[in-house]
Amino acid sequence: MSRYASWGIIVDDIVFPDGRSQMGVLGGGGLYAAVGMRLWSKDVRLISAVGDDFDPAVLAATGLDTGGLFDSGLATPRAWQLFEEDGRRTQIFRVPHDVWYRQLVVAPSPETLPPGLEAAHFLGRGDPREEAMVRALRAAGVRLSAEPIIHHDITAEERATLVRCVADFDLFSPDRHEAAFLVGERPPADQLRALAAMGPRVVALRLGADGSLVYEREADRLWRVPAARTTVVDVTGAGNAFCGGLLVAWHEGADVRLAAARASVSAAITIEQVGPPGVDDALMARARRWADDLLPEIRPVDM
Repeated sequence: MSRYASWGIIVDDIVFPDGRSQMGVLGGGGLYAAVGMRLWSKDVRLISAVGDDFDPAVLAATGLDTGGLFDSGLATPRAWQLFEEDGRRTQIFRVPHDVWYRQLVVAPSPETLPPGLEAAHFLGRGDPREEAMVRALRAAGVRLSAEPIIHHDITAEERATLVRCVADFDLFSPDRHEAAFLVGERPPADQLRALAAMGPRVVALRLGADGSLVYEREADRLWRVPAARTTVVDVTGAGNAFCGGLLVAWHEGADVRLAAARASVSAAITIEQVGPPGVDDALMARARRWADDLLPEIRPVDM
């Protein structure tokens, strides 16, 4: 049985700021969110449309349940990921736009969802079909976390869809740019309160190397969470893994501080190598010790 799930695989061709490149790296927000979950639970399914060019065996080291992969008859999404020294990333599709869209945005079929699904992570792009999927998952009793994907040419209708969906998310985690797009430029505490007022019980503002700010709506309490310190090799997927770790820890009853510590560790483990880490019992034990050590560094913020 898989209690947790996320969806979406991309094959990344990465160009680093110093000119190094690495081709054919497993990626995608759904994959990294699932790996962030897998560090804390063995019951995680990855759901994704792929092409006949994709070999599920390459996911074996992640320890994920791949029963949700299905061959759609289209190419597996592939993209250049171009990184700058200041952390900016440019993504360039290597498959036609309609293929990219259909593989990553169209909702997975009910047959790919595990029957015991309890919680899932959602990457919202504002497509109108996403709203029906979110409503269906909520009606089935599935807890949802989400992060928005704000592209440069997002329409007013797509933004409106995103905003409506936020009401159905238990956890919501934008980055600086995404938060400003949704609720405007204002102090972070005000942004978090405004987002929480839309419905989520917990809102986590992801700040990259500066860690995160995590807000509990019911307690009206804000926490500053440092980034878990490690050697950075490739930052791809850190935010997604953060979200996955946060969801599993929170769903399993951890208080917000511990859930945030585990989320920070999920992000840190993700950036220690190119591509997703292999997850085994030893890495899971290391993650738990690391989160426990990080916990005292999480401090309340006056609002």
